[in-house]
Amino acid sequence: MNKQQKQLLTLLESTFNPQDDIHFLAIAETQIQVYDKERPVHQVRVALTFKEGDTVNPYYDGTDLFVTMDENSIQFTLEKDWADGPPAVEGSPIELALGWVSELTPPFFVSPHAKEAAERKAITSANRSQPAPPTDPNPWF
Repeated sequence: MNKQQKQLLTLLESTFNPQDDIHFLAIAETQIQVYDKERPVHQVRVALTFKEGDTVNPYYDGTDLFVTMDENSIQFTLEKDWADGPPAVEGSPIELALGWVSELTPPFFVSPHAKEAAERKAITSANRSQPAPPTDPNPWF
């Protein structure tokens, strides 16, 4: 994680998690346009859920938001496009969070919960895709 990504994570934490009841699952960002060379706009894809103590809710919400970044600061922008509407993803199982965030670009932050859930999903999917072992019908007759 580079310096700007750390600053972005700090901004997200301070804005959306002041009471420490939010758990960020995965975060990705990519530059989408430049208004001027000093303040490019970045799309940020965030998957998050609620937590109580060490327990993390098994469902996540996700949204895209926008920030401007330069070497010294990060701030939200284009709020009318993202702040008042519903999340892009609402109430989806956390094993899908990493895949959804990765559709934008590879995430720079992935929580251990999101990684474990994605790995469990991959193992389950791999096991389902293998053909079932042949069964002997003779004991049934």
